[in-house]
Amino acid sequence: MANPYRDLFKHSAVYGLGQVLSRLASFLLLPVYTSYLRPADYGIIAILDFIGGMLAILIGAGMASAVTRYHFEANDDRKRACIWWTGLTCVAVTGVVCILPALSARDLLAVWTLGPTVTAGGFYYALILPTMWFNVIGQLLDGYLRVRKWSGLSVGVNLFRLIFNIGLNVYCLAVLGLGVTGILLGNLITSGLVTLLLFGLFARHVGTYSFHYSLLTQLWQFGGPLIGTALLSSLMHEADRYLLRLFVDMEQVGIYSLAYMVSYGVYSLCLLPFTMIWSVLVYEIAERPDAKEIYIRVFEYFTYGLALIMLGVSLFAGNLLGVMVAPDYLQATDLIPIICLAYLFFGLHEHFRVPVMLAKKTLTLLPVVSIATLVNLGANLGLIPLLGTAGAAWASVLTFAVYSLVGLWRYRRIDRFPYPFTRCASVVGGMIITYLVYDQLIQWRGQAPSVWAFAIGSWLLWGIVLVGPVARKLWTDEGWASLRMWLSVKSVH
Repeated sequence: MANPYRDLFKHSAVYGLGQVLSRLASFLLLPVYTSYLRPADYGIIAILDFIGGMLAILIGAGMASAVTRYHFEANDDRKRACIWWTGLTCVAVTGVVCILPALSARDLLAVWTLGPTVTAGGFYYALILPTMWFNVIGQLLDGYLRVRKWSGLSVGVNLFRLIFNIGLNVYCLAVLGLGVTGILLGNLITSGLVTLLLFGLFARHVGTYSFHYSLLTQLWQFGGPLIGTALLSSLMHEADRYLLRLFVDMEQVGIYSLAYMVSYGVYSLCLLPFTMIWSVLVYEIAERPDAKEIYIRVFEYFTYGLALIMLGVSLFAGNLLGVMVAPDYLQATDLIPIICLAYLFFGLHEHFRVPVMLAKKTLTLLPVVSIATLVNLGANLGLIPLLGTAGAAWASVLTFAVYSLVGLWRYRRIDRFPYPFTRCASVVGGMIITYLVYDQLIQWRGQAPSVWAFAIGSWLLWGIVLVGPVARKLWTDEGWASLRMWLSVKSVH
């Protein structure tokens, strides 16, 4: 295969462009959304997303991961086409079977999840359930583009989704004044249109339709255990909003959801572009004799990069939110650094689970996520009554730390990678101390110029300390030899 670092960087950069534009658009639209949506509306949308996501996992059945894995084991295009058509058929049929009963019980579902005071809850579910079906199918179809490494096409489709969805949502909010209904309706129309577009691209390139029950069994054996893992993972990420509703009002749920959206938005900006191509390259790298060395180096660079970005968010998000959101939402500022720390721990698991995916022992993931979910539920129930929304944020830190560390301990039974934990822990610890010093300066001197200078200077210093050695290593890599030669020729001329 081509140089893995260059391939990983190139495709991550392309996917990252789409994520940058998507997250930037979401952030720039915060003044619009927070003007036309109350914090309680944000809370309602967050709970709807949680329930819809749980149902989407049941429909998806781990098929996107399964077809990607078996795609690389097929030795001809005909078998690959059968793998993708079989997975797509399973997802579409399963979706219909799951959604129809949920639609018929939507009013009861609304009372259970949103409470009896949200009178339009049944109508909201009538909008999000078909949206969820389109999204699950679209996720699998987009997986085909990633496997083919058509990163530019994938990003183009998703940019179209972004622009169309933003325009539709703003129109429904600002012009029609539909509130929560406008957001959900815009999402439904956009998801349906984009999924049809992806299906057209898929059908044109993948080949003649074929379906095999024996192949479906193999896909289920790989993807089936991922259902339980994904359900529990969804509980880890989003159950706190539902549990918050039991102890605080919907306004506080909305404020917490905004803080979570900002923190997760930045995290996904870093991780999703990486994951989109890493989920493909991880299997190609396994064929190389230096596979372990590559996995270890990618882990180290990823940890440094993610930690640096999360430190930046913690230092500067409060100032940006002060000019971007309505005053009712400013309480979210204190929660963002805590949630950023939680997602730093969570990101490590993407690397720790590599031996599981290579060995196709996905059932090993289930006990790990089960333990983390139990920790999450217990921590939320114990901390929310004491600390409110801050309790939910600290419960996330504890949960994701347990998730990654227990996972590392268990996955090492399959294969052991000597990750540079001492160096990584030193960097993360130093960044935490940096933020704590900044927080004390804010309490003592407020938004004084010297405090701003400390924040900017310390973040830049960390960037130089971390990026310098990494750039030097990359510069000596074989994959960059052609670039160095090209630059040398240019300098001579």
